[in-house]
Amino acid sequence: MPMNFDEIDAAREMAASTAPSSKRGKKRKNATLARLNPSMTNPSQDDGGEDADLRTGRWTSEETLFCDKLIEHFEAGSLPIADAIKLNDFLAEMLKSKQSRLTKKMKNARLSARAYKYTSGYIANFQAAREFSAVEVAFFESISCDLERAEIRFHMQKEWRERFSSFCVAIGQKLNADSWLSSVEEMDRRISKAKDAARMARRKVMMGYALNQDSSNQEHGVFIDNGASAEGNTNQDAISTPTSPPKKRQGNMANLFRHMSSPFVGKVIQFIDRNHLPFEHIDVWVPSFMSNGPEPTEVQIDDQNVCRLCFAGFATTRYKVPIDGGRPEPMGSQDQFDLLSFGEYSAKFSFDVGCGLPGRVYSSGISSWEQGVANAPNHQFERVGGAVQWGIKTVLGIPVASPNVGRIVVLLYSKHDRPRNPDLVRRATDELTKVGLEKKEKGICCCCVESPPRLDIHRDSLKLGLAS
Repeated sequence: MPMNFDEIDAAREMAASTAPSSKRGKKRKNATLARLNPSMTNPSQDDGGEDADLRTGRWTSEETLFCDKLIEHFEAGSLPIADAIKLNDFLAEMLKSKQSRLTKKMKNARLSARAYKYTSGYIANFQAAREFSAVEVAFFESISCDLERAEIRFHMQKEWRERFSSFCVAIGQKLNADSWLSSVEEMDRRISKAKDAARMARRKVMMGYALNQDSSNQEHGVFIDNGASAEGNTNQDAISTPTSPPKKRQGNMANLFRHMSSPFVGKVIQFIDRNHLPFEHIDVWVPSFMSNGPEPTEVQIDDQNVCRLCFAGFATTRYKVPIDGGRPEPMGSQDQFDLLSFGEYSAKFSFDVGCGLPGRVYSSGISSWEQGVANAPNHQFERVGGAVQWGIKTVLGIPVASPNVGRIVVLLYSKHDRPRNPDLVRRATDELTKVGLEKKEKGICCCCVESPPRLDIHRDSLKLGLAS
């Protein structure tokens, strides 16, 4: 039989319009509502982990009785589940509970040492079967939150059918599961869509916090385009949907070029991955030359044009180097989301030469290694609000010579406190300079940038390969 979505859809629709309760004892209900409405919570307090929706808190008498019944029939071998399943895994998955919550409740039960041994595979006694069902229903009804009750009932339905499917495979019983499998695909699609929506909502809230902090302490020469965020029109596709690489890059290189804005950015990420540099995210800043700009500036070029450092793209690595310097490990989905969100946030900024970290590195031509940027004053790191929201701790700014624009700036970011390493800086500078000095056909620069709002791009900038 296919999964039934009616109850959980109705509960979610009702919960979407429900405000959190201020009464005591409503912590679990409010947490459940917050998962559906991420804007209700402070995003810095939400870890966004995969176990965020697991049951926590006190055990009710109904849940305890149901757990005891599960253990009783588990020990008797009268459940339609496959052999060798550990009791702690079975209970945690069936009750949608954290392992620590189980072990705390049953300290001396040796849950991990007890494995399932199939006997009958079903409850033979009719009265015992009815009693088991009654205990299960009582457990559902003991949950006061409608959404949480619908979710645990739906989850239990899914778990029993998955266990039964594995059981049939184990004993060689043919099973017509087409309708059920189709509903499972629909369930997975809904879960993925709901997670994306929750992340987008949470990202929007975090963007607001960051912009509020950085705009209120905005330094001279630092420009922020915060109009799109205020209207809720930020570009979310860059995070929710990876950029499709050209056909010639399909295959194993596809993931490497996710969210790449230019070939240059892709090559920088390749260099970081290949050499295991302790940074997980980069962005690139290029000079845009303007005439008659609306904002006054002290930096003049040829007495006619002004120069501003503009955002030219970002990318996130697939791996991260542990703080102890061990082998690189895959980047977690939450870390990827945080860094990509920070990339979208950084695209709102531009800098006069000598202002902000990109402007200072561009002006001096000297690399800058900044630690503890989340706690730094705005004159040291202009995106402190973004660093706080998305966990940025270390930034390395490197000036890179370019045959077309003279100099560009590459910033490397890490969510860890990385100690200074002069040898790494010299090696990275040499390698990125080689990439930046590569010849381009027809003099087009490998870094293209969209102009910030209200900037008048000088026509000579077309020769520099800057998109207007």
